[in-house]
Amino acid sequence: MDNTYYILSEQTEQNVEIERLHICTWEIPYETSYIEVGMEFPFNSFPENADFLNLYLAVPFLKKDKRNNIESLYKNLEDNDNCRFIFNDVINTRRNVGRDSRDGMIVEFYNRDDLTLLPFEEDIDDGYVCLKIRKPENHNGNIYVRALLKNEKDSIAIKKSGIAKTTYIYDIKVNETRNIPRNIYELKRNKNLVICNVRNLFCLHAVPDKFEFSFVDSSKLKNIRKLETSAFEKYLPQIEAIKNDCYNIMFLKDRKDEGVYSLFSICTEETIGSKQIAFALCANIFCSLLFAISSLRLTKDVNVFCLKQLPLEYYISIWVIGSFVCYLTIHSRKWQMILGSLLFIILGISYYYINMN
Repeated sequence: MDNTYYILSEQTEQNVEIERLHICTWEIPYETSYIEVGMEFPFNSFPENADFLNLYLAVPFLKKDKRNNIESLYKNLEDNDNCRFIFNDVINTRRNVGRDSRDGMIVEFYNRDDLTLLPFEEDIDDGYVCLKIRKPENHNGNIYVRALLKNEKDSIAIKKSGIAKTTYIYDIKVNETRNIPRNIYELKRNKNLVICNVRNLFCLHAVPDKFEFSFVDSSKLKNIRKLETSAFEKYLPQIEAIKNDCYNIMFLKDRKDEGVYSLFSICTEETIGSKQIAFALCANIFCSLLFAISSLRLTKDVNVFCLKQLPLEYYISIWVIGSFVCYLTIHSRKWQMILGSLLFIILGISYYYINMN
């Protein structure tokens, strides 16, 4: 899939410059995937005679009819623990920018510069969303907004499935103009927009711990560590899969004066490994034993319905083989259990019906 992202704003005397861009991808295999996008920019980005700043975030998987696929994470950051965890610093004080905490808040940290956290209103369209940010009555330091975007597909990455392994290619590109999509080009031209310069990019990939990092650009890699499950579970209750406690997180960082970025990483997932081979051998031996045992008491009577002559071991063997096929072809443990149980019930009912009539 296309993984090129753009940040645009209306052209003014003081064009918006993104001081820090945070991108965090959440790889939830065979379910919905997510991306967090956080933007820090100076207060003077707001037009002098306007109450709002419109930032256009171009994301290839956004759809106009899926308005619930984006939400502000301002409420999540209102919590002191969440705010301290995300910005990795102790909070000295915090106060509202206006009369109500829902309008935004000013956070003073112990080490890093102060931030003014703001909510936004969104207007979503195919391939992009307009973030409408109200100018605060008061502020300290830079402005910060953060959004959670939901992807209906099960992966943010370019996915290449094979027999023995599946490859996930993370090719995150920011503000690359050589292959700008037609709809973004027309949006830029019709609304007189400019692409915002991004001074620093911080990119995190949260992937299951069964993934292997097979290629990472070492010049941009900061670290790879185990996901802090309890902290992230509190911060992002929207992503229920975090509670499974089975994720690693890779942290990449880059800085470029021209503001154009490309971060390339590859992860692989083993689909047929030693466990699957051992299971297949055991299933083969078990089924062979069942067929051998059943052959000792298999009788052929032309006057009796053929299925009625099948021993119980044949039904057990069919269930074992069917369950193994589900195990290899279906990756969701939930559906493996459901289909395996359903096959067991169907075979049990068939055996009872055939032999009791």
